[in-house]
Amino acid sequence: MLKLIFIIVTINLVSCKEQTINNHQVVFDRIEFVYNLKETIEEDVWKTFNNKEFDVPLIYYTDTASFIANPTEKFLAIFKSKLVYEVGKLKIFKTEKLLDSVPFHMETGMTLGDTTDEYNYHSPFMKCSSFEITNKTIPEVSTTEQWTTMIMHEYFHGFQYKHQAYLNYCENEIVQIQPDSLKSIYNSNAWFKEKIDFENSLLLQAIIEKDSIKTNIIIDSFFKVRHERRRLTKRNLNFDIDNYEKCYETMEGTARYVEYSLYKKYSTRSGDDKLSKSDTSFKSFNQYKNYNIENEKWLYMTSKTIYFYAIGFNMANLLDKLKVDYKSKLFKQGGLSLEEILKTR
Repeated sequence: MLKLIFIIVTINLVSCKEQTINNHQVVFDRIEFVYNLKETIEEDVWKTFNNKEFDVPLIYYTDTASFIANPTEKFLAIFKSKLVYEVGKLKIFKTEKLLDSVPFHMETGMTLGDTTDEYNYHSPFMKCSSFEITNKTIPEVSTTEQWTTMIMHEYFHGFQYKHQAYLNYCENEIVQIQPDSLKSIYNSNAWFKEKIDFENSLLLQAIIEKDSIKTNIIIDSFFKVRHERRRLTKRNLNFDIDNYEKCYETMEGTARYVEYSLYKKYSTRSGDDKLSKSDTSFKSFNQYKNYNIENEKWLYMTSKTIYFYAIGFNMANLLDKLKVDYKSKLFKQGGLSLEEILKTR
């Protein structure tokens, strides 16, 4: 009799678990898809990106629940959570209630300073809202594919911060000046904007120039213009901008570089049957067949985006063209920047 009761309970538990999976299958498929994309980027774009030592937990928000992929032990000790899905190395937990009331998430963040009791103290977590919430907040994001490029941009920030030397440098030398300060200077000073836009045009010229001697001449011109602008910035605004600019160009430029790499992947791959069957927001990769970077000015034009995103993105592409190995060096040496690598090419 006891044995029979045990079997019935077991059947009920299995039934409940299957029902949970069915209710949330799109969530599970999307998170699994994201983790597969991390593997793809490691294979084809940035080696070590998916290494276990650089893994960052993912918190996925719906309107009513929070799901956490591969949480830390500290997180599980603080928030009551239940394992609801597991496949391979991926474990997805669901919290008892929403972790916060913030209406939209798309960021990688952590707690610094002295608040060591926080679940994310010196431990980056990637947070993203569901595709549905993202689309409602940013209507231009109309497909799962676009949504995943945003996630991978933020995931790459987590990868950056998981390098201890880089995290230490940012915490001790950079975070005192936030990116908005640089953005404000660009938007508020016509002379600054004009010179930045010219610097960017030189980078774009260097990328398409086929003659190696002319390419180096253009790059030298870029550094001369840049040196003069920073000298004027220090004189006119009493602000030594060098290290902050180098850091944020590297931080955001490489994240955008990884983000763009997905669009290129989507333009050459066929659809993922598992995701396309369960997710109506998933479109055929074929719709990206005609994807052309020249039409995506937000990626590379300083006048169409936050300027240091574009500058850093273009530096990364220029280093690719020059066949300079920068990916194995960045973030391991703390303050090393794309600019410094380009200067010593």
